[in-house]
Amino acid sequence: MPEVDAPVLVVGARTTGLMMASELARYGIPVRIVDESPGIDPHVRANLLHSRTLEIFRTLGIDEAATQGSIAEHGIRIYAQGSLAGELRHAPVESPFPYGMSQSQATTEAVLEAHLRKLGVRVERSVALRNLDPQSDRVVATIEHSGGRSETFETPWLVGCDGAHSAVRHLTGCAFPGETDPYPYLLGDVVVDGPLNEHEGYVFLHDDGDYFIFSTLPGQRRLVCATAPPGHPAEKPPTLGDLQRMLDVRGVSGLRVSDPRWLAYFRIHYRLAPHYRQGRTFLAGDAAHVHSLMAGQGMNTGIQDAYNLAWKLALVMKGVAPQWWLDSYDAERRLVGAQVVTMTQKMTETLEAFPGLSAKDRERLLGHMFVPESDRIAAARELQELDLDYAESPLCEDGEGFTRGPSAGEGAPNVDGLSIDGRPTSVFQVLGTPGYHLFAFIGDLDPADAFQATAALSAYPWVEPYLVTTRSPAARAGVAALLDPDGSMHARYEAQVPTVYLVRPDGYVAFRQRGLDGVQHHLSRITSENAPASLSGARHP
Repeated sequence: MPEVDAPVLVVGARTTGLMMASELARYGIPVRIVDESPGIDPHVRANLLHSRTLEIFRTLGIDEAATQGSIAEHGIRIYAQGSLAGELRHAPVESPFPYGMSQSQATTEAVLEAHLRKLGVRVERSVALRNLDPQSDRVVATIEHSGGRSETFETPWLVGCDGAHSAVRHLTGCAFPGETDPYPYLLGDVVVDGPLNEHEGYVFLHDDGDYFIFSTLPGQRRLVCATAPPGHPAEKPPTLGDLQRMLDVRGVSGLRVSDPRWLAYFRIHYRLAPHYRQGRTFLAGDAAHVHSLMAGQGMNTGIQDAYNLAWKLALVMKGVAPQWWLDSYDAERRLVGAQVVTMTQKMTETLEAFPGLSAKDRERLLGHMFVPESDRIAAARELQELDLDYAESPLCEDGEGFTRGPSAGEGAPNVDGLSIDGRPTSVFQVLGTPGYHLFAFIGDLDPADAFQATAALSAYPWVEPYLVTTRSPAARAGVAALLDPDGSMHARYEAQVPTVYLVRPDGYVAFRQRGLDGVQHHLSRITSENAPASLSGARHP
């Protein structure tokens, strides 16, 4: 039964929560979003928007605002004991965003909040979750407003996007197992003057410890991070002088830090919630997984957690999808979180080990840090979070007879140069409307003759069909004709013969098959109330 009257409660209004609330609102789901802080946090703890996140932003129409003033990261220079050990160049990936873009997290949050306001939802600031009572058909939440006013609120679903110290996680009794890195770190948002390439990040390995200068933020600022020197008291607030003295020892000559916007100590934790769903409550972002900031995975992973969950929750609430779809969120995204925790921990501990290594082991470590040319594209796709594959998800099903093109579970690639009724468009623009999208590739067939490919979809109004044709189509009521004049979309999707692709609302291929039928059977299977025997999740190729 539909349950779209009462708002979903989203707790936490940083990037994950803002994405969650805006996607629910985009699907017409009422939502409240609360945050304990009075406003956007100016502290830059994440500084990189990966290609996959930017692709998502493009489908929402906010990519230009999100990248305003940002700078592409082309690689990382690695130094050992003050000497250049080598340069790790990022290969450009196949995407409208071939490189990750360095941007302040505060800017990203401001763009997402503005997007949310346009959808009619405002963040309720200085509002804290104090208690929750999960029941079989709702969650009763107690929230406290500024000034101490308490409110009891009933919500059909509650999503905890409230960070590493998540109140939602604590109140549901969910464990957060893991470990803490033994090294304290100093972190700062500063200006770094000196001979640095603005498109690169810098890693300085030294007997005294590590020092990282991440790629350039708008305004020529940098996020810098360093292991605290031995014996340095962690309870003492760091100073700009501390960062400069460490840079003088560990870096190269001619580098000066100045104009600190903020400085802090922090400890790296590696933790993963044992489940992302508990009844009618969910965890996303740092509430579900925390790890090292190396490779800039945290914020991007949280945004994609929300992007994965929101459409499933929306379709369940509208009564068109069974509730077992919500279990696929845990299956698909928890494995991603586990992989990110493992990858970043390995990367961080490898760098931290440098001071204690012999000369031979240091040489071996440095040699392993540089990716062979043949592997650069695969490494770049992993870094930019484009290699994610939901092939094992029960919501995905692959057909036979394909040798290339995006398989079920992979992201649907963008293609430009398309048009609908004479209006220029692209695959990502088409995917920007909520719901599933069916692409029925018909080449130069008469669209009228191919109409049967979409005729059976009347029972699934949340699936938007398109006839993809290489010749000017005749209009047909209820079905858009997507003109692919040079056949580039047909080629990219290996659809030179009649072929159907069904794309999920989060941009991943749900189903593909030769011929113009079969999609109804797939939709019937996934909308069955009977959950599959196992929900195995996502994988990296």
